[in-house]
Amino acid sequence: MRLGSTFALAIPALVSAGLLACSSEQHRNTTNPNYGEAQYKTDLAECRRQNSRIESIQGYDVQNRIIVDEAKADACMTSRGWQTVAR
Repeated sequence: MRLGSTFALAIPALVSAGLLACSSEQHRNTTNPNYGEAQYKTDLAECRRQNSRIESIQGYDVQNRIIVDEAKADACMTSRGWQTVAR
């Protein structure tokens, strides 16, 4: 592998890592202040599961994908007391 191609692969990875670090959000549950990150992830997974559907695409082979209605999942999280807070 040439040195130039190593840098070409490293730059997008570093940019992605930087963007992810900047975009991390914190959440707080107003109904249950003692809830932490583990409960947030559990609630998020449940809300996304409740507001998703499987779409099948027929072709040479069958492809299935999961479509999540993010607006409804966000409403579900709000109804469970979760709010985004500024860092």
